[in-house]
Amino acid sequence: MRKNGSRLISVNQYRTTDLFVFALILAVAEILTFYAGKWFPSAATYTFSLLVPIVLTVMMRWGWQGIIYSACCGLLSCVLSGSASGLQYATYIIGNAFIALMLIPIKFIGKDKIRARWWSSALFAIGGWLSIYLGRSVVFAITYAISPISGLTAWSGFAGFAIADMLSLVMSVVVILVLRRLDGMFEDQKSYLKRIDKERRDRMRRDAFGDEPVEIDEESLSILNRENDLYD
Repeated sequence: MRKNGSRLISVNQYRTTDLFVFALILAVAEILTFYAGKWFPSAATYTFSLLVPIVLTVMMRWGWQGIIYSACCGLLSCVLSGSASGLQYATYIIGNAFIALMLIPIKFIGKDKIRARWWSSALFAIGGWLSIYLGRSVVFAITYAISPISGLTAWSGFAGFAIADMLSLVMSVVVILVLRRLDGMFEDQKSYLKRIDKERRDRMRRDAFGDEPVEIDEESLSILNRENDLYD
C-alpha cells in the first residue's frame, strides 16, 4: 500500500529486515575482526570483538533473538579459525549463549530505565560482557573435566578469557554509550514505532487546526512596523 509515494510495511516485515541487517553487521564485523587479528604479531595477547554491543542492541530492540546471534557468532568464530576442537565449539557456542542472562535486567528493570542513564547503559554493557565471559569459562571447565587438555587446568578459562577479551569490554561500553544517543537505535522497536507514529499523528492534528508555523518575510515585517500603521 502506498501513501504520498511511500511504501507502508508491517511490523513483522520491519522486524525481519531489521534482524537481517544486524545479522549482516555482526557477521561482517566478526570476519573483519578475525582477519584484522592476522595483522598483529602471533604473540599478541589482546583481541577485540563487537559481539557484545551488537547482540545487546538486538536484545534491546527485539528481545530473545539476540541469544541466537550470540551463539551463531561463536560458531562463526570457530569456523573461521579452521582448527577449532570440539571443546572450542562447545565453549564459544554455549558460552556465548549465556548472554541470555541479560534478559533478567531487561525484564525486571526495563529497557527504558536501562537506556535512560549513561551509567545504567554502561552497566548493561559490562553485564553482557561478564555473561559471555562467565559462560565461556564455565563451559570450558565442564568440557575440560570430560576431556582434559595437557598443560591446562579446569580454571584456565577464567584467567585466559578475562585477559584476552579485556579490550572487547572497553569497546562494548563505548559503543553502547554511543548507540544510546542515537534516536531509536538502543530502544525497544515496538515502543519506538508507537512513539514516532504518535508524533506523526500529533503533527497532523496541529496542521489540521492551523497551528503550522508561518514564515513572514522582511518586507512584510517592515510594512507592519511602519509609523503610519492602521493600529498606531
